Amino acid sequence: MKKFNNLLFLTKGVMDHNEPLAQSIHIANRNQAKLTGLVVCPHLPDDMHEYQEHYEGSLIESLQSQIQSSLLLSINDMDIAVELIVAEKPDVEAIRYVEKHKIDLVIKEAESNKTNSLGLRAIDMNLLRKCPCPVWLNRPTNKPTDQQRVAVAIDANAITEEERRLSIDLLRLGRTITDNCDGQLHIVSCWEYVLESYLKDNVWFKPSEEELDNHITSAKQQHSVALQALIDDSGIGGDITIHRLHGAPDDEIPACVEEKEVDILVMGTLARTGIEGVIIGNTAENIVQSVRCSLVALKPKNFSS
Repeated sequence: MKKFNNLLFLTKGVMDHNEPLAQSIHIANRNQAKLTGLVVCPHLPDDMHEYQEHYEGSLIESLQSQIQSSLLLSINDMDIAVELIVAEKPDVEAIRYVEKHKIDLVIKEAESNKTNSLGLRAIDMNLLRKCPCPVWLNRPTNKPTDQQRVAVAIDANAITEEERRLSIDLLRLGRTITDNCDGQLHIVSCWEYVLESYLKDNVWFKPSEEELDNHITSAKQQHSVALQALIDDSGIGGDITIHRLHGAPDDEIPACVEEKEVDILVMGTLARTGIEGVIIGNTAENIVQSVRCSLVALKPKNFSS
């Protein structure tokens, strides 16, 4: 399965908790990967220019101190370089850093939207939309890493080869992350018969219950076959639990995540709209804004920010 080689822990320099950093160190150790800490922050206003050097130094020292504290709890010692970027658009500079240094996983503390405890702030949404490598937005949990539950959301009804490849990559990424956690991968996928609600509630055209049930059963079977084909093609093994959910993904997936107490949800951010500039897609964005767990987002391999 996928192995991470070059990890980036991304922070504003002020963190509410150390868990994302500890998670980064754990994954770097498990993968024998390089880990860099990057602080991205805005400039001070012009009338505070005299404090700029102290401001930057304090952010670097804060992260270095947190790294040392986290390493005390780690089995293996490791060298973690710390860098700082000061810019008007921290998310843009962070993405440029990812591209320049060929980062293959970004881990960051999720920042909640002040008006919606489930929503994410602009910098996180921009990373989900535009960062070319997987982005792990970590939310706090009381479980140790090796007991955290991982689920991957899969669209089995792939229309294009790009969508099929993304689903396979998601399964492999989910397996890799699960191997760093509790070992049991939950695969979540939704199916619908698109005309079901129209035909059930249509007063002008009413098929028999048997006809409608046959169409619904056929849609369920087609989904099951397609999902199993993706799992087989991905080559993943290990402990797997499959959840085939009847309904819309942006309704059913958040409910399943809550019910199964999922700690980390792996999902794709490919839009089917065909509209230039629309990256994440309405369904994915609705799910992102509706779950309480950590998120790992993956884009297609040919994605360019």
